[in-house]
Amino acid sequence: MSNMSQQRSLRSTLSDGTLIASLIDRERREISPRVFSDPEVYQLEMERLFSRTWNIVGHASEIPNPGDFVTRTIGEDPVIVVRRRDGEIECLLNMCSHRGAMVVREEAGNANVLRCIYHGWIFNLDGSVRGMPWKDEMYPPGTDFERLGLTKARVEVYAGIIFANWDSSAPSLDDYLGEYKRYMDLIFDKLPGGMEVLGTPQRFIVDANWKTVSEQFGGDAYHAGQLHRDLGKLIPADPSNPADWHMYATKVSTDNGHSIICMDQTRIIQILTGCGDNLPSLNDRLEMLPPPGVPREMLSELKKHRTVEELEFMMSSPPGNGSIFPCGGVWNMYNPMAEGPPGPFLSFRTYLPAGPDKFEFCMWTLVAKGASEEYRRLVLRSTSFVQGAGGFVEGDDGATWPSQTLASKGYMARKTQSYKYWSMTGEHKPKGWPDAMGGHVHGGFSRDDPQWNWWQRYFERLEGKV
Repeated sequence: MSNMSQQRSLRSTLSDGTLIASLIDRERREISPRVFSDPEVYQLEMERLFSRTWNIVGHASEIPNPGDFVTRTIGEDPVIVVRRRDGEIECLLNMCSHRGAMVVREEAGNANVLRCIYHGWIFNLDGSVRGMPWKDEMYPPGTDFERLGLTKARVEVYAGIIFANWDSSAPSLDDYLGEYKRYMDLIFDKLPGGMEVLGTPQRFIVDANWKTVSEQFGGDAYHAGQLHRDLGKLIPADPSNPADWHMYATKVSTDNGHSIICMDQTRIIQILTGCGDNLPSLNDRLEMLPPPGVPREMLSELKKHRTVEELEFMMSSPPGNGSIFPCGGVWNMYNPMAEGPPGPFLSFRTYLPAGPDKFEFCMWTLVAKGASEEYRRLVLRSTSFVQGAGGFVEGDDGATWPSQTLASKGYMARKTQSYKYWSMTGEHKPKGWPDAMGGHVHGGFSRDDPQWNWWQRYFERLEGKV
């Protein structure tokens, strides 16, 4: 069936007759609360988003050796991410092709083969069938075992991050990330030796719909000065000054739904040093706040790996936090600490659906390969203080995401309320913005542009247009 015929055959209504297209009001820029809790919408997401987009499943440094594996999910499908003997990476559906049991039950490990405990079927690291007990007695000659291998996803790696996609006809990861790669380069490709994970990813369950966090990471700076107001007690920031809450930070969105907030690093340095408009030199600023993940003793490698123009951008408007559509996020900034100077934090994360009202928050922390133990401890301290299950930023957010999901279930909520994205900046590049940094650039006061872009890309897929 052609893609055009397939699009025509996709249903356009929910079972109660509601048009999928009616859940978004493109003219008023509003979203129905129903998308945050409806089981039928959720099943459409599994079919039309997660089976056809590039999804983050890990980092290459988690599986450095042949036979190393981790288990993850794409949508609700369990997968095995494994390094083959030739060094290539596979992403395999973690479901035995014989009777459906999960083949690998550990979260991580190393194996020569993948063996299902139920009937003992054995698979090679590329997912092909290797053998099974009493093969000749059980199966007649000519049985086609080649077609019984584990279902395989396409796998591509960018900046060390492993992506997988079930759709053989989908665009390449290179095309999917598009102009967003320039920002990823300045976050994750700071050194010739690259970055590596700092321990295992932190994983915890949140009783909320996965989109509550995904759309927030799509560019919601507005909430920071309110929900995270206590942050202002840890740094000399003015609670009433929007500049101190990155409300003038430049936002960027892309045609495939990715986004990034480029933080106002100049303002951060002014707050920390009191230097006013007399900014220190580029080298002095690099010494003061080395880009997250890079210890001071490795700054010389950074300077060789990145151009002066890139370094200047990284120290004035660094890509800070944002979203990789549909359910990924990045974080590249300094966290205020209870004592002492701010702590560096470099991370990517995923918000893995586990039902209409539940998701798994999975967060990887990164440091430069070869970083000292002292620097690794600093990053861990910074991470645990602010981010993740025990951090007060995620603690604040974790109190709002479930309430959004719960409220969206009510009859009157769906009948009378909507999520509103009325405030738009439009495209505007700040003075001096590098031409090499692509995407739709939204300079000025921080508004709803990237989040609204996220929703448009979401509904294009939910409606079967992409």
